[in-house]
Amino acid sequence: MTEIMERAGLSRRSFIGGVGVTAGGLLVAGSPLLWQQAAKADTVTAEQVHLTFGQDPAREVAVSWVTPTSVSNPSVIVGTVAGGFGHTVEAETRTYTDSNNGIQTIAQHARIERLQPDTAYVYRIVSDGQTQVSGAFRTAPEGRVPFRFTSVGDIACGDTAFNKASLNAEATAASVELFDPVVHLVNGDLSYANSNQLYQPQVWAEYFDNTQFSAANRPWMPTLGNHENEPGNGPQGYLSYQTRFSLPRNHSSDFEGNWYKFQIGSVLFVMLDNNDVCYQVDTGTYLSTGDNQILTGYSGGAQERWLEKTLREASTDTSVDWIVVVMHQPAMSTSDAEGSDLGIRQNWMPLFYRYGVDFVLAGHDHDYERSYVVKGTDPNTILRPHVVSTELNHVDSDLGLVHLVIGTGGTHGHDDVYMTDTADDEPEEGVNVSETEIETEDAPWSAVTDPNTTYPWGIGVFDVDPGGYPGDKTTMTFRYFHTSAWSGSGPYPTPVEFDSFTATRTRSDGFGFRRRGAK
Repeated sequence: MTEIMERAGLSRRSFIGGVGVTAGGLLVAGSPLLWQQAAKADTVTAEQVHLTFGQDPAREVAVSWVTPTSVSNPSVIVGTVAGGFGHTVEAETRTYTDSNNGIQTIAQHARIERLQPDTAYVYRIVSDGQTQVSGAFRTAPEGRVPFRFTSVGDIACGDTAFNKASLNAEATAASVELFDPVVHLVNGDLSYANSNQLYQPQVWAEYFDNTQFSAANRPWMPTLGNHENEPGNGPQGYLSYQTRFSLPRNHSSDFEGNWYKFQIGSVLFVMLDNNDVCYQVDTGTYLSTGDNQILTGYSGGAQERWLEKTLREASTDTSVDWIVVVMHQPAMSTSDAEGSDLGIRQNWMPLFYRYGVDFVLAGHDHDYERSYVVKGTDPNTILRPHVVSTELNHVDSDLGLVHLVIGTGGTHGHDDVYMTDTADDEPEEGVNVSETEIETEDAPWSAVTDPNTTYPWGIGVFDVDPGGYPGDKTTMTFRYFHTSAWSGSGPYPTPVEFDSFTATRTRSDGFGFRRRGAK
């Protein structure tokens, strides 16, 4: 992608969308439409472009971007391949000023509604009466249809001048485009701005510039990680994140954007902020004192109440076959670097078991690990998840859930070292049981880890097959691809399949359907 851009004389800021560049303009993905590139790079005033879905991904998409200065009449003109441009949507402007360096960020958000399901659209970002950049996207399908989504967390910004960054952040965005998902899920820790306290807005800009050639074509749906906490920027340090993203509403009075849900086909995605329940303290620090900002319990139980209501409703919703929870810190991890957290096990895992969650996707540990199927807890342990099936290749999701750590998005450091009990050489985990204490125990739930440090980065790919009739079996096939390091020039590393399995669940629209998780 970088080479294509350079040959065409385009900057990353002005190139968005399409599968290639021709002499006549951009070739929109999935269509023969040729259309002219927008403003020249030196006149672009729309940067860091990215898409998110609304509450109804089949009909709602938000286009978000940052402008270096205030602009007049920011908007998006949207159209279809067949019908051309025509409908204009005014953008909402949000701003914040970074507490550490005083830089103001001006973000624009155009929420496009009343779209058609599974339809290709083209768009133009306009301000000051001029088209700035152009792009294309496709809405999500509706109903029980096959589709693909991808997932990875811990991406960083890609500019190695900044802490935590590596060139593989850009390669990760290329991997997303390679697999062409309907949606990409970001499992927390996006830019690592709070690891670069004097340059937080600059790091965010680098992150979005590196991911733009994917995130401007398809929605990237994020969750909050500990590195999204920037003390001094809002009550939870989330002001940068909240200013830059337009996300489905959770209808809370004070925490919009911190957690939310959306549904594609028969899959419900539940996006959580587990900084709210974790004992582990790995959040940002105040620049003046070096003290961490403690977020444990910040919502006063509001998130957990929302979560229980959401899962309870989903458990009897006959349009929902799969429930996928996305969060950052893991409830299950044998990583030698971070490990599991008791707070998640105490507050949320019982709800996941009770209401039949199928997958829990996490990051935080910069490695890959998946569990066996689990449900409930083992007695006389630190609420250790109980294994109900050790089948590796064909998973029965009617029995319980699979927990996946996919934190391999592109940070400079990668873990890939896993704990073992020296007495029996079996998996072992460290569990954060308080802000300062970690206890260890055996981890019989650990099914697959990836210790290959030659291929430390990677991405998870999920393919949903809804089945053929009410009450049929629906399947979700998962594959984890890992990649080697990217040098910064030449082709991106080729993803190599490392792990895979197929999960099966009974569709919820059949005769005699009973509440999920009731077994």
